[in-house]
Amino acid sequence: MFQLTLKGVALAGVLRIAEVEEPFFRCWLSSILLKDEVPQHSPPVSMLVCSRAILASASPKFPRIIRPSGGTPVHLYTDDVDEQTMQQLINLSRSRMVVGYVAAMPDVHLGKGATIGSVFASRDFVCPNAVGVDIGCGMCAVKVPGLTRLGLSETFLVKLHGQLVQIIPTGFNSHEKASPEMRGAMKRLLEEHNPTAHARGVIGERHVRQIGTLGGGNHFIELLYDEEESIWLMLHSGSRNIGNVTAQYYDGLAARQTGTSKENLAHLAIASEAGQDYLRDMHFCQAYAMENRKFTMNSFVGAVRDLTGKVPDWGTLVNIHHNYCECEDCTYRDPESGRIVRDKLWITRKGATSARKGQLGIIPGSMGTGSYITRGKGESMAWSSCSHGAGRKLSRNAAKRVVGVGELNEMMEGIVWDSNAAKLVRDEAPMAYKDLNEVMMNQEDLVEVVHELKPLMNMKGY
Repeated sequence: MFQLTLKGVALAGVLRIAEVEEPFFRCWLSSILLKDEVPQHSPPVSMLVCSRAILASASPKFPRIIRPSGGTPVHLYTDDVDEQTMQQLINLSRSRMVVGYVAAMPDVHLGKGATIGSVFASRDFVCPNAVGVDIGCGMCAVKVPGLTRLGLSETFLVKLHGQLVQIIPTGFNSHEKASPEMRGAMKRLLEEHNPTAHARGVIGERHVRQIGTLGGGNHFIELLYDEEESIWLMLHSGSRNIGNVTAQYYDGLAARQTGTSKENLAHLAIASEAGQDYLRDMHFCQAYAMENRKFTMNSFVGAVRDLTGKVPDWGTLVNIHHNYCECEDCTYRDPESGRIVRDKLWITRKGATSARKGQLGIIPGSMGTGSYITRGKGESMAWSSCSHGAGRKLSRNAAKRVVGVGELNEMMEGIVWDSNAAKLVRDEAPMAYKDLNEVMMNQEDLVEVVHELKPLMNMKGY
């Protein structure tokens, strides 16, 4: 008898009679798997007890393939999945929306209805909750030639941090006045992406003044160095308030139309008027998020240029989403027939990064641990995707309970940051996140590393 352990997942209560497929072994669950719900008394570390197994390698590669009863397969790129997250993934796999399979990235963790780190394809439906409230949230990074780690003193980094705090609003704040460039950007966005009358009625002066702002939560600005000690500028931000109000409106609309809740993956038919309206407004928010990152990066670049005289190589710029939905040309193996299928499908990435073959991406770690510039391998088993970061290990509330101010300051030693805010950002401490190195090892078939970056200065949004 062979025992397969997925950290923290009582899958015996979730999957009923299920099949786990892997490149090097197959494991069939016995008929003891009888229930659809995880028992309340399930142990924190669980196991799949298998009646027969074939094991050809001590360290099989990912994905682990789970076949829930009544659902599409779930492709897991990690063994670190807790019970609630696994149940969310299975619920998604059982939705009528899903075509082919659900892919769970190495940073996967529990979300509010839709699992963070999940990727799925649909032919006919779109789920506002799966895209999320920060539509188009993502990363931006650029290299600054001629600027190296050795050339930057702590005094310089402290001065730069102080300037950024003054010129880039964080949290719920926005610029006091909208510049002509901000107004021009909003005008262009409205013309090019033509949001609905509903969205136009919501968009106001506040949203113009939020172009070029950071936001809060896990959003950040960092100055980092690569393996050659060259300097990179990086930031994490999204669509700010306009993405939030857009998501809330369509979450409600989808819930009313399906008679269910956003937590139960209420969705819209793409062919319907409501579905088309959502796609229009979602694409507007994605474009707004992209523009927001451009403006914020320009402010960052301006501060560095003023202090050093150095400017970036814009040819190295990477600006990407990791909360979004896009229609893509897909090639995949149908799990039912085994046939290779080529089709245009709507790919939803909920906290996941596009990793088409040759595509550059950014995978950030927690504050203080570093990040990666990557190149995609176009792996169809993961819908040409990879992780969007390290992934939370502790909830925000749990992190605030267990991480002390002194402990966080020790973790951030050697990095210039606002240590006075340590009490406010304990939920963003490195120990609240999974090990980024392990996450990267788990997705070696999804991306290759182009640059490994280490932080010298960090500015958090709070």
